[in-house]
Amino acid sequence: MNNRIYPCEFCDTEQEQVEQRVTLTMQRNGRWYIFENVPAKVCPNCGHRYYDGPTLLRLEQMIRDNSDDLRPVEAWAFSLPT
Repeated sequence: MNNRIYPCEFCDTEQEQVEQRVTLTMQRNGRWYIFENVPAKVCPNCGHRYYDGPTLLRLEQMIRDNSDDLRPVEAWAFSLPT
């Protein structure tokens, strides 16, 4: 296995990214989806998240398949007071 440390592409820190479970929101076709407990590597300096390809493909597949466990979140329109 490669022990190379990759710098964060946003803050350039060379601190090792930390594996965590996070909440990810995605918008597709005007609908919002919230996924909890998603594996990610998180930059300890700036908090940027990195997701691996298979994880993202699985989430996209769940949206496409309209899984029974998956419901879109209602998006509420609001306006700022004038």
